[in-house]
Amino acid sequence: MLGPAHADDSYPGAVSAVETALVQINTDPERGIDTLRAALVHLREFTPQLAGDPKTLELRLLAELALARAQLASGDRYAAAATIDAALEALADAPLPSDRLGPGLGALVAERQRALEARGFARLRVECPTKCRVLINERNAGDVDTPGSARELALPLGTHRVWVESLAEDATADADPLRTTVSLDAADTVVTVTYSGSAETADSPVPTRGQANTGERPLELGPQRQRHRTAPRWAEVTTLVAGGAALVAGAVLLAIDSRCPRGADPNDLAACPELYDTRTGGIALVSAGFAASLTGGVMLIVDETRMGDRRGTELGLVWTTRF
Repeated sequence: MLGPAHADDSYPGAVSAVETALVQINTDPERGIDTLRAALVHLREFTPQLAGDPKTLELRLLAELALARAQLASGDRYAAAATIDAALEALADAPLPSDRLGPGLGALVAERQRALEARGFARLRVECPTKCRVLINERNAGDVDTPGSARELALPLGTHRVWVESLAEDATADADPLRTTVSLDAADTVVTVTYSGSAETADSPVPTRGQANTGERPLELGPQRQRHRTAPRWAEVTTLVAGGAALVAGAVLLAIDSRCPRGADPNDLAACPELYDTRTGGIALVSAGFAASLTGGVMLIVDETRMGDRRGTELGLVWTTRF
């Protein structure tokens, strides 16, 4: 389960949940981040209603910016950038309220806008055998008015949520809408999604070039929390290696303690007037080396395990939706 259960599964309830979470994130940002993120994801379940509600679309954009601001304030720049990327990819031609961003968030938004433009654009072609309506990222992208024709849209590279529904006058309840996600991963390419208008194949678009994932909805609003390393990997490895070197040096000093410098018989005072006195230094180096090796090794193991778990969690955050 990716978020808290919603007591009200209606569209007004979903909108109200976003409004409540928006207030909470301004009063209690630490708890409000997860609440607002879950409310925004839940709102996507109401694609047709949201696409026809400009006021709530504006509310959603403000909520996404508030979420990014809270993530940035908590020190999680990675999550803030991911949230902004998702908002910009879904923005289409809607204006961005730049006057409400503030200096810190405004700088990050400008940076992500430049990155989005640098990635380039691809084209999404939606083919319909009958009249149909195309919604992209819960925004109206236009209709296919002529049966058997298509609508082609220029979209920024990234993942886009697609909803296609029939507008044919003879459409029946069996003509389920098509709901899918499309990944545009190469500039200047065309991805084609075909809507059959029938219940049997509404979940099976036919993509060409690129990738269309039917029924899967990735969570683009950034990870729940980014786990930071205890220390940089290079520092952990350096500590481990330096500790090992100190252990070896200390062991050598302990081994030559009370021995003659030139290997002579220690009992022959003429040949060996003095002996090595390295016991204290050897013990100190062995102790320091052991401590450094243990510290560096434990930190490296813990951080690699934690970061590996985070990557696995990010790859596994997928919802499956079927009609």
